[in-house]
This record gives sequence, structure tokens and C-alpha cells, in this order.
Amino acid sequence: MLGAVLIATTLTAAGMRGDQDPRPPSALTGADWKAYSSQARQAYVSGFLAGAATAQAALTVPASKEDSAAAPSVVIARLRSEKRLRFPYAASVYSVQLDDYFWYTDRAGTPIVDVMADVNHRMLEPQGR
Repeated sequence: MLGAVLIATTLTAAGMRGDQDPRPPSALTGADWKAYSSQARQAYVSGFLAGAATAQAALTVPASKEDSAAAPSVVIARLRSEKRLRFPYAASVYSVQLDDYFWYTDRAGTPIVDVMADVNHRMLEPQGR
């Protein structure tokens, strides 16, 4: 849920979505991706990555107002330094992968979040399997 809110906020700030599109960010597809400018694509992926990292941090350490070490930014920094983020690559890496995937017009109906998850899984797989 938090991830979707961060994506929506980022998309709105980038001017990608307005009140005319009632779909949640998780329902956006390759057709939407193809229509976005490169700046809007970066904003979408950055929002996705921020949401994914924040959700992972929340699952890793329960929120506590008294414990500053439990702040999402602190937990995310720790996960990043320990190389434990579920989506560890830069937004530009994912954007290029999405561009490649959606280059094929028959994939336009695929949700962007599904492609993000699949691309990430493939990049994290050990080579040779």
C-alpha cells in the first residue's frame, strides 16, 4: 500500500497522472510506459523503488517513534549497505530493462509492476542456472 502511495505521489509530481486516470499505479501497463517521457519513466521507477524499499524496511523493523534506528531511511540505508534490498539496482537500470521489454508491441497490456518483478528476479538469479 505504501509503495502504491509513493508511486502515485511521484507520478503526479512528474505530471504523468491526473484526476482523469482513476487506475492505481499498479494497474499501469506497457501502453502507459510507451506514452511517458523519459523523465516520467524515471519518476515511475524511482517511485516504485522508493515504495519497495520503504515496504521492505517496514517489514524488517517495526516502526517506533522512540527508536531513530527504526526510521525507514536508516533501515533502507542499512539494507542497501548489507546488499539486502529486494530491488537493489538504480532506477536507470530498471528503466532500460522496461524499455527493452515494452519495445515489443504485443506486450503493451502487461502491467509495469509485473515486468519490474520479473526483470528484477532475472537480474538477481545466479548465472549459469
